[in-house]
Amino acid sequence: MKISNVGRVTVSFGVSGYCLKYTIDTLIKKADDMMYKAKNEGRNCVRYVDECKQLLSMRRIYS
Repeated sequence: MKISNVGRVTVSFGVSGYCLKYTIDTLIKKADDMMYKAKNEGRNCVRYVDECKQLLSMRRIYS
């Protein structure tokens, strides 16, 4: 997006799914890590991690 008197603006988001075992600091750190991943992968995108769903899926596959 181009904003007059500012120039080009990009937005990168990091999102983390919530697990009951997470503290608020853990949740923020995971979202922050994903934001930096989005920035490193070209900016202007969203990166998402949900480890609880991944673990639940793995349990179903291997059970």
